[in-house]
Amino acid sequence: MNTNDMLAILAKLFDSFSFHDLFIKELSSILKKDLKGKEERFFKMLSTQLNHIRTFGRAIHTVDGHEILQGADGHYYSIHLQQSQFNVRLLVYISDNDTSYFLCAFNEKSGKRKTDYSAYTKVMQERLKDFGGVL
Repeated sequence: MNTNDMLAILAKLFDSFSFHDLFIKELSSILKKDLKGKEERFFKMLSTQLNHIRTFGRAIHTVDGHEILQGADGHYYSIHLQQSQFNVRLLVYISDNDTSYFLCAFNEKSGKRKTDYSAYTKVMQERLKDFGGVL
């Protein structure tokens, strides 16, 4: 599959979701800095996980090691795109009607220890407000 094919697939998948502008910037930065030469594998994983989110909605935490973020209201999830060469986390709010809002993206570099999402809680809440009327 070439890059244009993958971009066409992703564009179609992206239509189903809402993305905060800063999420897009963060993901672009990760692609440029941390995923250079690994884009094809990452995009395949991303398309798989987007399909899972669309299929499972708020039950996404039951597949592929994704998790509900503790200390939030039960609507915030960490989507793991993980392989030996990268460990990207996508922080997503999924509403009661299974609408997904992608809020933050980062490459987790801390190894095997459990990720502390508390630094992202306020950022996620602020970014969610930018969508207006979601809560």
